[in-house]
Amino acid sequence: MKKIIKTFMTGALILIPLALTVWLIVWIGTALGKMGYNLMDSVGLVEQIQPEYRVWAGAIGVAVVLVGVYLTGLLGNVWLFQKFFNLLDHLLSSVPGVKTIYESIRDLMKIFGGQQGSMGRVVLYKPAGEGLKMLGIVTNETPAGRPEGDESVLVYLPLGYMIGGPIVYATPEQIEPVDMPAETALKLAMTAFVGVKDEDEKSEKTPPK
Repeated sequence: MKKIIKTFMTGALILIPLALTVWLIVWIGTALGKMGYNLMDSVGLVEQIQPEYRVWAGAIGVAVVLVGVYLTGLLGNVWLFQKFFNLLDHLLSSVPGVKTIYESIRDLMKIFGGQQGSMGRVVLYKPAGEGLKMLGIVTNETPAGRPEGDESVLVYLPLGYMIGGPIVYATPEQIEPVDMPAETALKLAMTAFVGVKDEDEKSEKTPPK
């Protein structure tokens, strides 16, 4: 019986991550397709496609959205548009309610976009009086509201198998630097370091030649 269960779990470990990945890709593709189709329909482009080819309008819509995102990225490197995007960012960050939603999504995109410099540095947080260390990310070196002369920094402590976690004020004595990108630390925390060996962590730090 144990052998059957072990074999079943081996199959599940192979198929479930694969199935969820495929489902997520299909879901994102479908959402982009609907968005692109509606965009094309709003400007009358769908009507220009022959009826027998309209089934491909969603795929064309995906391409339109992706090209639009890429072009926006190119414009983001142009000084004039940088000023415009910064102004828009400032305006959205100034509206109560909208600010919380916008900044949360923006910062989450920065994490998965690999902008590690904006995320902060990885540290080991040592709670006072406790004989343990917790993996954390310094998200703010000069947090607002701390008393004058206080050198505390804000440390985000990701919990296993999830993105959320507490944020604590930590003194310089309570943190120890870790040579690891923030993106890698988040990935390891989300999987609770399951199956990760020291060699795997080193390979994450050292890019292949």
